[in-house]
Amino acid sequence: MEKSIPTNPLKKYSGWSSSSIAIALTGGQGRPIAVVLLLLLTITFAIYGADLWRPLGHFVFDNYQRFFPRQVKHFPVVIVDIDDASLAALGRWPWPRTRLAELTEVTHRLGAKAIGLDIIMPEPDSLSPDIILSDRLNVSLLVREELAKIPSNDAILAQTLRRTPSVVGRAALIESEQVAKTDYRQTPVVVVGESPIRHATSYKGHLANISLIEHAAFGCGYLNDTRDQDGVVRSMPLLIAVNGQLAPAFSLELLRTAIGAKWYSVHGSSNGVRGIQLGESFIPTDPDGRIRLHFSPAYGARRVSALALLNGKLSAGSFANQVAIIGVSGVGTIDVASTPVSTKMDGLEIQAQIVENILENSRLIRPPHAIWLELGIFLLVGILLITLLPWFRPGYGIAAFVLAVVLLCSGSILSFIKAKTLYDPSFPIVGNVPVLVALLTAGFSASNRKRQELEAALDIERLERVRISGELQAAREIQMGMLPEPGSIEGLPLHLEFYAMLEPAYEVGGDLYDAFMMDNRHFFFCVADVAGKGVAASLFMALSKTLCKSTALRGYVPLSDLMRKFNREISRENQAMLFVTTIAGIIDVVTGELELCSAGHDAPILMRHNEPLKYLSVEGGPPLCVLEGYEYCTTRMTLQSNDMLVLISDGITEAQDPHQNSYGRERIINYLNALKQADRHAESICRGLYKDLKQFTAGASQSDDITIMVVRFDAPNSSSAEG
Repeated sequence: MEKSIPTNPLKKYSGWSSSSIAIALTGGQGRPIAVVLLLLLTITFAIYGADLWRPLGHFVFDNYQRFFPRQVKHFPVVIVDIDDASLAALGRWPWPRTRLAELTEVTHRLGAKAIGLDIIMPEPDSLSPDIILSDRLNVSLLVREELAKIPSNDAILAQTLRRTPSVVGRAALIESEQVAKTDYRQTPVVVVGESPIRHATSYKGHLANISLIEHAAFGCGYLNDTRDQDGVVRSMPLLIAVNGQLAPAFSLELLRTAIGAKWYSVHGSSNGVRGIQLGESFIPTDPDGRIRLHFSPAYGARRVSALALLNGKLSAGSFANQVAIIGVSGVGTIDVASTPVSTKMDGLEIQAQIVENILENSRLIRPPHAIWLELGIFLLVGILLITLLPWFRPGYGIAAFVLAVVLLCSGSILSFIKAKTLYDPSFPIVGNVPVLVALLTAGFSASNRKRQELEAALDIERLERVRISGELQAAREIQMGMLPEPGSIEGLPLHLEFYAMLEPAYEVGGDLYDAFMMDNRHFFFCVADVAGKGVAASLFMALSKTLCKSTALRGYVPLSDLMRKFNREISRENQAMLFVTTIAGIIDVVTGELELCSAGHDAPILMRHNEPLKYLSVEGGPPLCVLEGYEYCTTRMTLQSNDMLVLISDGITEAQDPHQNSYGRERIINYLNALKQADRHAESICRGLYKDLKQFTAGASQSDDITIMVVRFDAPNSSSAEG
């Protein structure tokens, strides 16, 4: 009900005028200063956002990778690891290149589709026979001539590389003059669209292998990583520029060699690299030719010791359909970097994970529009706070902001998990904290003023409540008068006993029951519970009871049809979208045949002589008014003499004692089992169960309506059956 507050009770607060002036001076509940903060933060982010928020964004995305690392079901890449055990057994590094040739040959025989050597060999092998004796002038000429006939270690490795699908590594150098003076080759590249070379990371030169090895290998790729300012590797290049030419990374060359392609294609535009075409596969990249890696832990199953290969401990086909990377991880030789999932991850592992990210299409994506989307979300949240927060209590504002934080974080996490896409929620959240603080500061001041207003109006409110209470009491009397009196049901046979009682939780309630003879043979009964409590539920209860009874009295129809009609009639008048749980039944008073249907209501209890009490399994469907046109099913059974049905509403099972223990279904069964034979009639059961419930609740407030109905059937004698 709409109420007006007289001015007289307010005049006793003499400070209101100054309070209103103070609020006006602070900017109308904080909105102006909040708008200024929002604009300043927006401008700052638009100009410096990428650099200003990058560390916080890295923190967010790194934690995503730690909590949700890439799941690996199989390993398309195997690392042939020259580890501590291999170095201890076969000698310290560097090994003679004949041994590298043997390792490469064995790896190829085990089925590897491509073999990458994560090793740079810029000088001839110092362990070659001709080099070993180069400083030994006292060695005879004959010995020197014989040694000259032996192929060098580099030549043996080169022969092996020619026979195997192999790739050797290079290191690009920021400052170098070597390239201009050295014979070297780059893998052919086809540029589709505009050349993106100015967007790729550029190097002036490189550290390459000796010419013999470079020309023997199927491909040469660059091993450079790209670490962020904090030293963490989060992305790796597939494409760089060396001495003004596009050049492939080590991982890209491995994949090209594995599929037997002679070249690769780069799709470019004025904005940079769009992606790289390798055979029939297109690999999207960032504009600078990098991909953001979704790291997995460094699984031991990805590695095989070089010693195990050379000792012949692996079976044929062990590397079938895999790409192999040969490298050194022994102490003193390892190249490590920090990644989001590990503070120390060696270069071999990172190269393997690049290939896996490409093959599994699991790379992470930071869309170009992401920063503007994040700015837009920041503005949206800020505008909503400025617009809506002053209208609500400060606690609601904090709760709404927390909800926004949860939604933004959840959306960002889901985007990471499901789409591998990186959206940073930190700026929309952190950036709006000053806006929230400004609004809350003004809001608390406004709350104090409203509290004073409410205190002034409290007396009038109390008087209004007294008046409303009287009206609700009158409504209760009218509502209870609509329910049928148990002893006054017209046409009820003597062998059918009925009793029911209802107690609303408040002045009026949403529970209802009804019982009447549909004709001289069929007795209808039901217990229902309207969703909600109070006046709205009671009005809908009255409407539902009237519509149901008028529908049922049009003539006997099967209960399933009747429930469908109930559903249609009540739904038609249901503008408030309420729903009603119902348990209804029809008894043939001559044969005892019973139809039951539950519309989302508790099942009735069957009390049968010399049988355990049980809750009946009743067919039915959802509550009335939930699904229009729903076809309800019914359960049929035949009542025996002295059978009793006990129907209740959830106000009984959910009633609580002062310690918040629920009465529950088990206590109902225990009470009914304990009844003496003399107390097994309808009225006694209803009143006794109600009394037991009140003893249990021990004065605790009633939170829901209480309805109890009992129907007792005695088989009629032959004469009454004929009548």
